[in-house]
Amino acid sequence: EFTFAVVASIATEDLLLQVGERGHEIASHSLYHVKHKGLPFKTQLTYIKRSLELLQEKGATVRGFRAPYNSYDLNTFRCLDRLGFSYDAGVRREEHFQGLSKPFHLIVDGVESKFVSFPVCHLSDELLDQFSEKTLLKSFIRQIDRVPSDGLSVLQLHPIRIGQPFYLGFLEGLIDYLAGHGYSTPALTEVAEGKAKMPAVCLSGDIDCLSFSDYLKRI
Repeated sequence: EFTFAVVASIATEDLLLQVGERGHEIASHSLYHVKHKGLPFKTQLTYIKRSLELLQEKGATVRGFRAPYNSYDLNTFRCLDRLGFSYDAGVRREEHFQGLSKPFHLIVDGVESKFVSFPVCHLSDELLDQFSEKTLLKSFIRQIDRVPSDGLSVLQLHPIRIGQPFYLGFLEGLIDYLAGHGYSTPALTEVAEGKAKMPAVCLSGDIDCLSFSDYLKRI
């Protein structure tokens, strides 16, 4: 199963329906694809809350969040607690979170967060722009093999790139390796609720544009 973090302002009912019908999960990628770090609390709260409302109005069940550009600050975490999210899947890419292999709680205003954060792998399919499929697949496999028997990792694989025909070999090779080596591939909510089999490698991807004009709005 994939967990897709979707920018709510570009989401369509048809997109969300297709994702759900194939057994995948929808998470919030906020309302717009903008960096949240440094934005006032009220602005972030408006963006994240409205993203939830729009995604739910269009038929999605949303339990998780990933900030655009993996850009967070304390106000972002305050919003996630305020809005009752079960998990966040992005903050782990910061250097001081490297090496973790289990969901963890952050400390927000001196109190343990209500939501869990996930150990997102520092590798990304964006590296396909620099390396061959074979070379990058070996790097992913080396990282996956470090996951302990009771642990997990979360991979970021962007549909706009990984879904291209000339990259499908990489995706198929990765999925075949996971299936052949005893890794489960649960949705992130399943892990957050303690229902996933370990070791696990969670596949996630951000959907932040459906057209070239959408792309221009995100940069």
